[in-house]
Amino acid sequence: MNKPKPKPDVAGIIAGTVLTGGATIWMLNENGILETKDLGLTGALLLLGAGIIGLAASHRG
Repeated sequence: MNKPKPKPDVAGIIAGTVLTGGATIWMLNENGILETKDLGLTGALLLLGAGIIGLAASHRG
């Protein structure tokens, strides 16, 4: 018997990406690699990346 494939948890993928990105930004900021003035652009890119990953995951199934 063939079991149907489970649908990807898009909300979980996006939340995980945002949390991982936030932790990475925090780590880079604490180590002096990323300056505070760059956080606006980095945050926007993080959300854009999370959206792309979410869309890709929703179209895989």
